Amino acid sequence: MKRSKTSPPDPARRARRLAWSVQALGVLLAFGGLAGFWLTRDVARSQLTVSQRELLGVAETDFTASFVVAGREPLYLDCEGCSVPIYGADGAIVGWRYTGPRSPDGANTDTVLYVQVVNDDVTMIALPRDLWMEGWNGRLNSIFVRRGADGLRRAVEDVLRVPVDYHVIINLDIFVGLVDAVGGVEVNVPHAMRYTDRAAGLFIDLSPGVQVLDGERASHFVRYRQTQRGDFDRLDRIKMLAHAMLARVRDLHLGAIARVPALIETFFEEVETNATPALVREVLPRLPRLRIQAATLPVIELETDSRLLVDRTAVDRFLADTFGGTAQVLAEAPEALIQVVNRSGREGLEERYAERLVAMGVPETSLLLSNAALDPAPTRVLSTAPHWLDADYYADLLGVGKQQVDRLPFVEGRQVALQLALGEDASEPGAGGTPEQLAGLADAPFGGIP
Repeated sequence: MKRSKTSPPDPARRARRLAWSVQALGVLLAFGGLAGFWLTRDVARSQLTVSQRELLGVAETDFTASFVVAGREPLYLDCEGCSVPIYGADGAIVGWRYTGPRSPDGANTDTVLYVQVVNDDVTMIALPRDLWMEGWNGRLNSIFVRRGADGLRRAVEDVLRVPVDYHVIINLDIFVGLVDAVGGVEVNVPHAMRYTDRAAGLFIDLSPGVQVLDGERASHFVRYRQTQRGDFDRLDRIKMLAHAMLARVRDLHLGAIARVPALIETFFEEVETNATPALVREVLPRLPRLRIQAATLPVIELETDSRLLVDRTAVDRFLADTFGGTAQVLAEAPEALIQVVNRSGREGLEERYAERLVAMGVPETSLLLSNAALDPAPTRVLSTAPHWLDADYYADLLGVGKQQVDRLPFVEGRQVALQLALGEDASEPGAGGTPEQLAGLADAPFGGIP
């Protein structure tokens, strides 16, 4: 048997192969280095204080990550010829379909959620969109357009008084795509939901009962507001959908989800967030074990205003009850008599402040109301020496300064212990602030819409 002869290796070919191998190895090493950097690079998560850990029931060794998740609808821009008519069976125009440019910039956030992950537990707290933000001169749903994603994150920190690490801003189109990417979600629609807004091209038509909703119909499920409690009922449906989404992801094979690069690429390219794959890498192994609970933040509802107010004591107790922690001891309204003096030059402001204070737990019997001459000095709390510490409650509650005085007057035979002097700068409680403040917002970043 003859052996076939082989020609000796070509030195040039061998050199080319060696060069290619070295280059390929270099590329792989470079890619691996970049991937390792990207997968381990993350924002610096906040360190909880001792009191915050007690409030949230978190140990030092627990894995934690917190988010503000906000959903917004795109802003439809005016342009000629951008709307196409929709014709009915009889040939009449029954609506319009917008085909022009859309921008997320300037759109209010329709949904705001605080999400806290502690080990394998996910707690989702829905914040009502009409929550009035002290110090921000606007409702919660207007913060993003005026102050950006980081501003919204800091505003939620102000409400809850706990740090928030990440922001995730999702527009409706991406929400639809994410639901479709997991093959839809199964929910029990509690009642018939039918609503038509031809100008916006919104046509909701959902029948009651258990059913699988695709992305578009899931968006209709959470957008529907034509119920007695409006936004609060909508928040309940958002929580229901969150449970359904988690159940759907658990049903899918985890490896299959990880092999869908389009889903991950869509998230990180189309969703505005400071979260990174490094966080995903930490959370992904926990996915099959995750447990979720969802609730709505307690608020104060006023009969005369659609805006909602924060009750600091109620929020603290709510967080402790929700997370199984210990509520901080917060000051209660002092029994000392406080006189609200309107020196702003705006009629009835003292009555609006009194309504606000009563709604936040101040006894009506502790309030006296009066008017006085215009005061250009800033709004502040005046206090005699014995009640100097009592003044802290109102100064902190309203975000104003305080001033000690030698004495305060007797009014209706009663000794005034504290006086809230509403100066020319006093903002309207539950409104957009003074005309000067509102004018100043026009020059603020992101538009200045109250």
